[in-house]
Amino acid sequence: MTKNDSGRSKTDRGRNTETSEPAVTAALVSRRGVILAAVITAVVGLVGTVVVALINTGSQPAKGAEVPSASSPQEVSSAREQGNKPAEAVPEQVKLDADMGADLDEPRVTPVSTSGPNGDVDLHFDGNYLASNRSGLFYYYGTEQEAKAQCPKIVSEGKGKVPGPEVLFAGGQHCLRTSKGTAGWLGVNDVKIDGDSGYIVLNYKLFP
Repeated sequence: MTKNDSGRSKTDRGRNTETSEPAVTAALVSRRGVILAAVITAVVGLVGTVVVALINTGSQPAKGAEVPSASSPQEVSSAREQGNKPAEAVPEQVKLDADMGADLDEPRVTPVSTSGPNGDVDLHFDGNYLASNRSGLFYYYGTEQEAKAQCPKIVSEGKGKVPGPEVLFAGGQHCLRTSKGTAGWLGVNDVKIDGDSGYIVLNYKLFP
């Protein structure tokens, strides 16, 4: 009876050992799977963090670079006004040789041979002096851009009239009144004072 019990006990212990080994193995496998899954999750999270950091770094402006700021409504409005502002008109030009005159009221000014500023002829150059019709030249000391506002005022007030024929020089400016009463601006582009071989090149604008 002792032998049988002893044999039975050994057999039972062998069976218990065989039964427990698969369970332990399964538990170990399960634990390894959990650990592996945790490691994979951590790696994926780390990679994602690195990628996001690289993207943010790439989108940041370089050190010292200017970051454009949003334009205010006033700046946008000012830019639109400047874009819609018409360009400054280019002055017309006429060349008068000695004993030639011009009617500036005409759409296309054509110099004509004349003895002086008579009738519709607004300006006359005799090779030395420039004369105007009815004392239509006025002294002016502003700029070409300011002439649009200044010359009509000067002409209407009648101040600073040039008293008679005048010797002009390149770069000189005057306000003028045409034979039809239109105010304008006159600038000397080029001039040669030499009697019969003299000439003068005038830039002008009228302000109807």
